[in-house]
Amino acid sequence: MPSSPKRPLLLLIQPAQESDRLGTKRRRTTGFPKVTLPLLAAYAEERFDVRIVDESVDDIDFRMKPDLVAVTVLTLTSKRAYEIADAFRKEGVKVVLGGPHVYFFPEEAAKHADALVLREAETAWPPLLKDFLNGDMKARYEGEHLHDMKGLPRPRLELLRRNAYHTVNVIETGRGCPHRCTYCSVTLYWGHTFRLRPIEEVIEEIRSMPPGEIAFIDDNIIGSPRRAKELFRAITPLKRTWASQADLKIARDPELLRLCAESGCRWLFMGLESVNSENIADVGKSRTNPVEEYAASIATIHQAGIKVLGSFIFGLDHDTSDVFDNTVDFCIRNGLAAANFYIFTPMPFTKLFDEMKDDGRILHEDWSRYDANHVVFKPKNMTPEELMEGYLGAYRSFYGTSSILRRTLQHLPRRPLQVLAYNLARKFHYKRFREVCEW
Repeated sequence: MPSSPKRPLLLLIQPAQESDRLGTKRRRTTGFPKVTLPLLAAYAEERFDVRIVDESVDDIDFRMKPDLVAVTVLTLTSKRAYEIADAFRKEGVKVVLGGPHVYFFPEEAAKHADALVLREAETAWPPLLKDFLNGDMKARYEGEHLHDMKGLPRPRLELLRRNAYHTVNVIETGRGCPHRCTYCSVTLYWGHTFRLRPIEEVIEEIRSMPPGEIAFIDDNIIGSPRRAKELFRAITPLKRTWASQADLKIARDPELLRLCAESGCRWLFMGLESVNSENIADVGKSRTNPVEEYAASIATIHQAGIKVLGSFIFGLDHDTSDVFDNTVDFCIRNGLAAANFYIFTPMPFTKLFDEMKDDGRILHEDWSRYDANHVVFKPKNMTPEELMEGYLGAYRSFYGTSSILRRTLQHLPRRPLQVLAYNLARKFHYKRFREVCEW
């Protein structure tokens, strides 16, 4: 019986940030993977032998001889992405680049690629693969329209190294966001309206997943409250625990909050951004983030049994040197289970970046440092050095021993050990975190 022809090797790569690769201790684990590469792999499943390398947790073997390499490019990883692309092209391998940075800077990316995928890949990627197999790959493939999210193939999560992540059970139920936050690129890339997957398709995908927590990677799982309620009702019988992102309006809708909790939600990541209402107005979130309602909203969500991981940005135009202590005090006082702190970072394809550049406030254009861990602009009310030191101090203080103990006790009797473990991991990670920021 004749053997089947060998399929070409497709290598899909997620580049790592420079700081993750070049620190004194190489990172080997992370929270959860992005779904982009497993989804691209699903479209190529029958025609290619597919391998995935997430450089955040794995090294790239440049001795490998793939037939085609595809690299997804974010602004902060663009420098590394181009290095990877150039290395493979030097060996005669065809390279495709895609992702948000490629969409916004196609001429720059074209210098490092044989082909570009612009915008969403669902309608551009399959034709590219077909043309490659026929020896007729073009220089550019652009999605004709935003995908309606129906009939997506099941991402090939089995190609990921499971022990490198807290969970590989990542799933997307919708794309887009109706908000127009001035600092955010989500709507520029994904659109201003929600596109939602059929609930029955989401449920079937969840059923196929191995045991363990699920991460819904939507930018706002409750962006459409009516649909969110339907989704939560459908998830409840599956008896799975999950985490996702949402905004504070969940606290104003008792039914939505109850259904969310009953369906297995344990953590919600929330972009609170600032405890200063003037900053909130500046970034366009006054309707979703009324600062005067923060404390009551967080308490309501906690009472439902859901932990809040708050996200805050330092360096906004109304921030002064007291913002760091004020924010940490707020987080501790309100018992946030965890918090992420970021340095305000104007992204290069936004109107805000252009305005700040015209005003002489952009310090440099080294995209590898546009990662929300470095100061890339001139703050209004403090020096760049004060912003960095205050940022590091906020992290150190919030994840200090007394803060951890106080906030853990505030979550009794609902899974306090999970809060304790998460916070201790952040505390012990501080040295590495500081190294990343100072790199």
